[in-house]
Amino acid sequence: MSKYISIFLLFISSVCFGQNKQYLKLIETVSLDSLRKYEYKLASAEFSGRRVNTSTGLLSSNYISNCFKNNGLKAIYENGKSYSQNFLIDIKLQKISGTQNISSDFLAQNIIGILPGKNQKLGHLVITAHHDHMGIVDNEILYGADDNGSGISALIELSRILGTSFKNGIRPKRTIIFLSTDAEEKRLLGSDYYINNPVLPIKNVFCNVNFDMIGRIDSTHLVSKNLNNYIYCIFRDTTNQVLNDFYLNQLNNNYTQLILDERYENEAKSKVPYSLITRSDHYPFMKKGIPSIWLFSGFHNDYHQTTDTPDKICYPELKKRVQFVLALIWDLANK
Repeated sequence: MSKYISIFLLFISSVCFGQNKQYLKLIETVSLDSLRKYEYKLASAEFSGRRVNTSTGLLSSNYISNCFKNNGLKAIYENGKSYSQNFLIDIKLQKISGTQNISSDFLAQNIIGILPGKNQKLGHLVITAHHDHMGIVDNEILYGADDNGSGISALIELSRILGTSFKNGIRPKRTIIFLSTDAEEKRLLGSDYYINNPVLPIKNVFCNVNFDMIGRIDSTHLVSKNLNNYIYCIFRDTTNQVLNDFYLNQLNNNYTQLILDERYENEAKSKVPYSLITRSDHYPFMKKGIPSIWLFSGFHNDYHQTTDTPDKICYPELKKRVQFVLALIWDLANK
């Protein structure tokens, strides 16, 4: 009997070793130069702060759509030719309604790309980041490099890496939906619209992974360079089966060795309206009872200011965080 147990353990260890090699190979492809390129494009004067319902806001939507197309993600609108999920916004009432043929004067656009999984019977992942920001205020551009150029840069980079893997025949078990939301700054209207108009049944979402502001070092961690290697993980999973502290720490220890800061952990239990947990695109998923996690690097003095510029992004730290997100998504997609 002990002989068979030894063979079984050897088999398990060889499988784990093979998985480790695959994961490490995958996360090594995260490119600092690519992240920097996306950041400088998204937080440029050309896009003028990416405000919803503006021509430059639509310009940023088109840029993300082209990235998804170039990276091989599947489009579903207009018979597979468009990535844009269009919806109307009444700014005064902040109500939304769906349409595919409307004037751009009142247009908001979620950008959606799909990476089909091998097993369509399994639940799917939705990974989110918002591309809108504050636009021009008092004739000055609020560039939004961290909020949320950093999250969209991560989303595009993940689509590049996983899209390339897909082309090379390496597919996850679960389908992954890449959702770049609009109107997050208008109280999460883009993600709220998606929840009510999903491209796959919302009841089949296995997990939502959201990244919003992951490109800077907050004041708490600026006191020491040794503290820069961190990320806040704010999550809620009532089942405790998909997301939990043990799982996240084990994954991190295996692949990225970040500090998973628990400073905001109590936020996941908060019921207070407009608390931190309610302020990004994971929240509409949480309200549906879907296991959800928000990756976040904290606030800084440039938040919602003209000084949130791409030269202030901490690119080595951003790369490390994207590597953790990639390991997390790939692991969840293959459970």
